[in-house]
Amino acid sequence: MQSNRRETQQRSLSRLSVVGKSTSLLIWGLALCWLLGDAYLWLSQGREMLHAIRVPLSESQPLLASADFALSRATEVALVVLDMLPTLLTSVVWLLTGLFFWRLARNELWTARNFRLLWRAGLLNLIGPFLNSLIWTAQGLAVSRDLPPGERIFVFSLGLSTGGVYEVVVGIVLCAFAWMIRESTRLYEENALYI
Repeated sequence: MQSNRRETQQRSLSRLSVVGKSTSLLIWGLALCWLLGDAYLWLSQGREMLHAIRVPLSESQPLLASADFALSRATEVALVVLDMLPTLLTSVVWLLTGLFFWRLARNELWTARNFRLLWRAGLLNLIGPFLNSLIWTAQGLAVSRDLPPGERIFVFSLGLSTGGVYEVVVGIVLCAFAWMIRESTRLYEENALYI
């Protein structure tokens, strides 16, 4: 009976290892593809990407839509960096989540380290949609630097899209799961003291 129990436990640990490692590799691959895909898009379609940022801003300042108006190199770099920040943030969330599954695969189940890991991933996911709004404002300021004095603009946005609401909900779920890990660990430790 003892050997059957050990075999069952070994099979469970083996399955947990395979699923955890596979999931973490899948998540890390997705994060890498996300980053590389965004970088490739900027490298191959940079002019079109810059145009896509300028067009909505041209509603506030028609000069931005003019064919004669050119952005400075510093502004272009600032726009690329600002546009890449949400992708980078999402990739960090995925890297942290992948690390959580990797730790599960190594039989590190309910630990304080895993709580902190998922808690950070959840908070970063919560911040993401609000960061997007602030980035839009920062992009407007960056473009405004190249406008002549008296023509500069300030565009402020603090709204949530449907995708942003989805990210907030995922962030809440990750934080809730992290909190459940922490509380279940505390309960286990308290029960172990009484036994």
